[in-house]
Amino acid sequence: MSKPTYIAAIDIGTQSIIGAIAEKLPNKTIQIMGVEEVNTRTGAVTEGKVKDVNSILYEIKTMCKKLTNKTNIPINKLYVFSSHLTLDNNYKEWEVLLANVNGKRKESMTLLSMPNLLTPKADIFLTPAEQNNGCLFIDMGAGTTSYILRTKGKDDIKGMVNMGGYLISNDLTYKGLSFEYAEKLKKKLGYAQAKKLEFPNKRVSLNPHGPFDINQSISLQELSTMIEERVNDTARKFLAKLIREGHLSSEGCKIVLSGGACKLKYLTDWYAEKTHLEVRIADAINIINNDELSLSCNQPKYHTLLSMLINATDDCRVEKSSTWTKFFPKGKIDDALDNAIGTLF
Repeated sequence: MSKPTYIAAIDIGTQSIIGAIAEKLPNKTIQIMGVEEVNTRTGAVTEGKVKDVNSILYEIKTMCKKLTNKTNIPINKLYVFSSHLTLDNNYKEWEVLLANVNGKRKESMTLLSMPNLLTPKADIFLTPAEQNNGCLFIDMGAGTTSYILRTKGKDDIKGMVNMGGYLISNDLTYKGLSFEYAEKLKKKLGYAQAKKLEFPNKRVSLNPHGPFDINQSISLQELSTMIEERVNDTARKFLAKLIREGHLSSEGCKIVLSGGACKLKYLTDWYAEKTHLEVRIADAINIINNDELSLSCNQPKYHTLLSMLINATDDCRVEKSSTWTKFFPKGKIDDALDNAIGTLF
């Protein structure tokens, strides 16, 4: 009987870092052994770029420790993804700060960057019929929205806009809400189509901790109108051109939404109305095991992580000693990360 292969991966997002260890099964699915999520510091990742190396690497270290403690599986190789993984800091900071990810100075860890997951995600989440007939796959994160148009016999059309669910919550803060409270209201009461509101005139407090004051409140109509305006603004960056150039006109063409921001109420209806196409949320049921923990990860916010775990090949337990500069010659950090391999001490 062959030894199991365990994959460790983390998805660095604008608002949180999600990590997991999974076993690759013979039937080409994965079984989640452990999953963790930690919040990123505000501003640490913006527009898909790592801005605060110190903060992110501290969270990576925390994530690895939590996953190892939970699963008893050591992490010597770690797959990492951010929507466009780049560093604004000198590469030496990564060398120093990642020295003790495993808590042992002399124990090496290899970092494997996965800079482009849009195409493999489309491969995973689109059905054969959708791939043949034409399908627009939209991956909606907190800080960015990426898309790929897949049509049989034609080159993929893809792109990214630096707008996502984070901006919706940020818009609401201008009404006097804290960002955290804006996030909660967006997820619980916000609609992508204000016209779908059953009680549009109902008001909610801008201050969740004090007594209700009508002068310090916002109507659901106003809340959802602001959300819909941002949804419209984000989609307009790419959708209008695709429609105008006839890329969504083929018979049977559909839209599939993925990513944490796609769970906004009536977002599928919004896209269906604008494009006159069938719209659905991506489903990972065909790539995960049917155990309780794995099934609990069949949510849009885990889609990037799941696609990493499916596409990765290197067992996280395998140690590999090397030098940082072998993979990262001075001044070449972005090129090296885009080429997908780095070694950490």
